[in-house]
Amino acid sequence: MDIEKEVLARLKPSPEDEAFIHDTVDKLIKTVMSSEAASKCEFEPYLVGSIAKNTHLKDPDADLFLLFHPDVSREDLEKHGLAIGKESIIGREHYAEHPYIKGTFEGLKTDIVPAYKILDSSQKMTAVDRTPFHTEFVKENLDSELQDDVRLLKAFMKGIGTYSAEAKVLGFSGYLCELLIIKYDGFQKLLAETHTWKKGMRLEIGPVTDKKFDAPLTFIDPVDPGRNVASAVSTDSLATFIAAANDYLSSPDLKYFFPNPIKELSHDAILEKLEHRGSVMAITLPKPDIIDDILYPQLRKFEKNTCQMLSASYFMTVKSASYVIGEEMAIIIELQNDSLPISALHRGPPVWVRENAQSFLAKWKENENALSSPFVKDGHWHVFVRRKHTSAMSLLSSGLSSLDMGKDLNKLKDSVQIYDIIPDIEVLNKAFSEYLDKRLSWNR
Repeated sequence: MDIEKEVLARLKPSPEDEAFIHDTVDKLIKTVMSSEAASKCEFEPYLVGSIAKNTHLKDPDADLFLLFHPDVSREDLEKHGLAIGKESIIGREHYAEHPYIKGTFEGLKTDIVPAYKILDSSQKMTAVDRTPFHTEFVKENLDSELQDDVRLLKAFMKGIGTYSAEAKVLGFSGYLCELLIIKYDGFQKLLAETHTWKKGMRLEIGPVTDKKFDAPLTFIDPVDPGRNVASAVSTDSLATFIAAANDYLSSPDLKYFFPNPIKELSHDAILEKLEHRGSVMAITLPKPDIIDDILYPQLRKFEKNTCQMLSASYFMTVKSASYVIGEEMAIIIELQNDSLPISALHRGPPVWVRENAQSFLAKWKENENALSSPFVKDGHWHVFVRRKHTSAMSLLSSGLSSLDMGKDLNKLKDSVQIYDIIPDIEVLNKAFSEYLDKRLSWNR
């Protein structure tokens, strides 16, 4: 297909690109092995990832593993591995299941990851120890003529916003893309099969396991049958991929691979679009200096807990979303209502549960916050009480101090700003532009 040829022409590394990538990887390995930190320990450098499997796009990451003998303690593995990484590349320490160094080496994005050299995946001592087996599996099972199909799938996933298992995206990893192409024998054949897909799909190649996974999509790892390669894929990412695949087969277009960006709206245009919506509130705070895989779960936790606090006080959430924009973050919450009457109906115990009923009556008969005498309704005692917060703004302003925003975000409570009137500031203009444009990327 001409469109797919055009995609590969744009995204597949040229011979010059390949020469640079492989020359730089060779230099990286030599630099690692000649580092002072490397002289203090024994390990084997091992290139994994898309470069090793020849499924990379332009501007790839070089994933270099430092394989230590299983007899090496975890403490020494981390100490030596991080020291080698810090000495060899320009980067900083990140943390997945254990620390690694992420940065650049002579213009090439690079990860240096300490791991154990094991004989098979059942021996894994850290979560990444199986990765070399992933690399070998793909190299052995992906036909060379299908390597470009993997590139097409990765580009397609990027274009529709579902590529990466990282917390920012909750989508399809590179390894999962490779397994899908191996299973379905090509990009077009994979897309054609998605018409049968649904939430709860289970896929496998190689060893069969009876282990169950509670996930929108399951793809059993052929290297480690006790693991779901697709565990990161969210329901929305799965649904988006199915929709995109069906639409693309009906009407192929470069927009699936190279979508138009979301158009930023003016503040006046945002207010105009919000005019006929429910009540809208916004929260902003600075972005802490932590990696995305730690940041995004905490930001989503802050969003979820805020909505739950509002709903618990009968400010019902219609929709919410959170965004990281440059060095700032924003949460948008759309409510059915942002104000309530002063009185609230409070339901008590059944009349016949005497001890509880007596306590209820004793509490509310002369209570200054009671707006009525206790009365019986549907077999229970009830009373109208004075509501503590009649506005969502009041509730958020006073409740933030006790709200769990996540370990790192809790430190930023003094910097949180809450708005019920949306101001003309860049972070919110960008966030609302995305919030209000819910078109799928290929339809922009």
